[in-house]
This record gives sequence, structure tokens and C-alpha cells, in this order.
Amino acid sequence: MLAATTGRDTIESWLRTDLVAIIMTISGAHVLMRLTAFIAEQQILQVKSQAGERDDLSVLTTGAHRAAVLGALRWGINFCIIAVAITTVLLRLNLPSSALVFLGSIAGAGLGFGAQQMVGDVIAGLYIIAERQFGVGDIVRLGPLGIVGWVEGRVEEVTLRVTKIRTFDGDLVSIANGVLRHNVNMSRDWSRVLVSVPLPRESDIEAAIDKIDAVCVAMAKDPSFAPMLIETPSVTGVDELGTENVEVRVAGRSLPVQQWKVERELRRRIAAELRDTYLVAKDGLGN
Repeated sequence: MLAATTGRDTIESWLRTDLVAIIMTISGAHVLMRLTAFIAEQQILQVKSQAGERDDLSVLTTGAHRAAVLGALRWGINFCIIAVAITTVLLRLNLPSSALVFLGSIAGAGLGFGAQQMVGDVIAGLYIIAERQFGVGDIVRLGPLGIVGWVEGRVEEVTLRVTKIRTFDGDLVSIANGVLRHNVNMSRDWSRVLVSVPLPRESDIEAAIDKIDAVCVAMAKDPSFAPMLIETPSVTGVDELGTENVEVRVAGRSLPVQQWKVERELRRRIAAELRDTYLVAKDGLGN
């Protein structure tokens, strides 16, 4: 009877002390992780709003890098919180040393197989952030990724282990940093504007070039498109001689990621200008 009473008292004491401490530890870890996520998201939103208010390329690049650093710090802090919480809970369970050795052996074996890839991902993530290869909000092309090939889209999150890309089709792709062997950043500094204009061989090429250059100058003065242009597009010369058509190439420079919008509008204006004078090629304007 005395042993049963002692055992019951021990259980009740453990429930009042250690169990409460374990619950508080888990709850505190959860609250800290949520608080870390909230602070990181608020900081990232602030960085994006500051970058969106200004067209300065240095501000845009710095903002993307800061957002990537914040994502990596969030991942690192959460990892430390989880590690401390697990260690505290194990100590509170008062497990015998033999059980701890057994659990440690299992954990060590599991980490031995999984840690190699994880460590590689983390090291690659550190290089991505330190070298400012890309940041949150950048338009990038990453790969090649096995049978998937290249992935192209906007960077939504960068942590020490993974990079998350929102493709132009709306898919969210998570890629381990360790497999990112090559990347193309289409949001850095400036982008190239390229438009090919097909003209009939019998047309007056010089007159057509003058008209196209005039369209480019007018577009560069348009308040809706002037802020997007770094260099006014112009005809660089005849790019290709076909059996029926002659292609002239229009080239210029724009702000990052704005080249597609500029190219579409430039094609529309050139087509409208040449419509009444020249018979534009059957396939229309294309790259």
C-alpha cells in the first residue's frame, strides 16, 4: 500500500510539475515561431512597399536581397527554437540514460543519412544570399531540374534550405537550394527590348526604318512608357534576308521585367504605323 501511495504521489507530482513545464515549453515554442513568422512577414511587406514606391534599381535590388535574408533568418531562428524545445522536453521526461542512448543512436543514424543533403542545401542557400544571386520578387530561370527542366517565374521566398518560385502559370514550386546549379536573373539592372519587324522585299526599306524609328522616339516620349525605358529603342539594321521578307531588328533597354510590356506596345504601334503603307508579313510581328 505504501509503494502504491508513493507511486501515485510521484505521478501526481510529475503531472503538476514536469507535464506543465512540457506543455508550457511546447506552447512557448509555438508562440515564438508564430511571432518570428509574423515579424518576418511584416518586415518583408515593408521592404516590398518601399521598393515599390521607387524605381531606383539599387533600391529594388537591395529590397530583394533583404527579403531573402529575412527568410533565411526566420528559418534559422525556427530551427533553433525547435532544437531547444525538443531538448527541454527530453530532459523533463526524466528518461533513463539507456533510453537516451538508444534515442540518440536512432536520431544519429537518421541525421547521418539526411543531414548530408540538408547541410548541402543550407550551404548553397548561404552562397545564394551572400552573393546576391537573386532575392524575393526577382524574375528568375532556375535549373535544369531533372525531367522538369528549367523553371521560370517570380521568387516568393528564399530560406537557407529551399527557394519557392511562383511560375507564370500560377504553380508554386519549392526547390532545394542544393540542386540549383544554374540560375538566370531577369530582374537585375536592366532588360533588353528586342522586336523583329518583317517587311516585304519590294518595300522601301529605308522609308520603313525611318517610320519605325519615329515610332520608337514617340513611345519614348509617352508618359506611360517613358519611365520604363532606359534606352530609346531604335532599328539596329537588317537582321535577316528571306525569300519574301526582310527582317529589321529593333533594340533598346528597359527596366527589369518591363521588356515584355514594352515589346508588346512597340509591336502594336509599329504595326499600326506600317499598316497603310506596307504589307506586313503574314505571321505578323514577332521576335
